[in-house]
Amino acid sequence: MTAREFSQQSQSPFSRWRARSSACLSLLMLLVMLVMLVMLGGCAMARNSRLQEDFEQKMKGYNKLLRWHEVENAGMLYLQPKLRDEFMKTAEEIKKRGVTITDYRIVTFSCRPEQRSADVVVEFDYYALPSNRIKTITYRQKWEYDPADGGEAWQLTTPLPKFE
Repeated sequence: MTAREFSQQSQSPFSRWRARSSACLSLLMLLVMLVMLVMLGGCAMARNSRLQEDFEQKMKGYNKLLRWHEVENAGMLYLQPKLRDEFMKTAEEIKKRGVTITDYRIVTFSCRPEQRSADVVVEFDYYALPSNRIKTITYRQKWEYDPADGGEAWQLTTPLPKFE
């Protein structure tokens, strides 16, 4: 008889049960930790998905307001507060020059919720009176997600382009 066989025979059934239950408990704890990690990852993905949906809504809303000649409202709703004065001056210049936006196309956009930033490339078709010639301008927009003051919101960080 070997030492190992002797050791196994001399253990009581209770000792063997305790060793097995300890192994099962360790396995159960590992399983619980794995489930918790999966759930946390799922929560993060759901939050990123919600941020991306919110961004797309804000991006489309801003560009629609520009298209329908609501430039001042677009600036007040979507622009970072520190940039609003400059934005309003540009909006006034656009109005004085008789610029009319006739159409827009979102060419591409990239939303990175984990970095709290997004980039958009939009093309606007417009004319400026007294000319009736349609021109196209490319507007590169940079957006940032700012959860400050409890008003979680995407805000535009780039000014209006010069419609020349």
